Formats: sequence, structure tokens, C-alpha cells
Amino acid sequence: MIVLRRRKIQTRFRELGVALVAALYLAGCGSGADHHPAAPPPPRLPRALAAALAAQSDAIAQALVAGDPCRASSLARILQAHTIAAINARRIAAGLQEPLAGAVTDLATRIHCTPPPDQERGHGKKKGKHKHEGND
Repeated sequence: MIVLRRRKIQTRFRELGVALVAALYLAGCGSGADHHPAAPPPPRLPRALAAALAAQSDAIAQALVAGDPCRASSLARILQAHTIAAINARRIAAGLQEPLAGAVTDLATRIHCTPPPDQERGHGKKKGKHKHEGND
């Protein structure tokens, strides 16, 4: 029984060794002249810039959730200006410039600021008629 168990263990180690050698061999295949280079990594934003833009967009979302579209619109215009400045300063990779600028512009144009109605109007006062006027 012990001999049989040792053979199974030895056989498994051999199988594992053969599999490992085969994997290494196959990993080395294709590294000849017809090798296709890996796709370049996707463009990235600098970490600090990405964090700043994300914080600004979070502030816009918070203003919208709070029911303050005028503040959200103002913040969106600021985000748009910062994005354009970063693009002009070449801090944003070329592959990200158009999608990022388009998304920020779309956001800024979709937020509409409608100021609240004037509080002084419409409190029962009409032109030419005044309550509480005496007939003197």
C-alpha cells in the first residue's frame, strides 16, 4: 500500500513537472519575427488631476441632489473651464481629450438654472389697489 502511494505521488510530481515544462515552452512560442506587439496601454490621467476632476463632479452631483441647480450649473461651468485648461496644458492624454471634453460639455449644457420666483410678488397686492387704505 505504501509503495502504491509513493508511485502515485511520484507520478503526480512527474505530471506536474511535464505540465510546467510544457507551459514554459508554450509561453516562449511565438516570440519570433512574426510576433505581434501587445496593444499599447490605454491612456491615463495623472492621479492628482483625476482626483480633482472627480471631486468637482461629485460636488455637482451633491448640488443637484440638494435641489440647487443654479449651484450645480455654476460648478459645471467651472469643471468645464478646468478641463479645457488641463487639455490646453497637455495634462490630458490625446486619446482622452475628446471624450472627456464632450462629457463635461454635455453635463454643463444639461443642467438648467431656473431661479426661484420672486418672493415679493403675488402676496395679494395688485397694481393700484392697496389693502388697509383708509377712505380719507
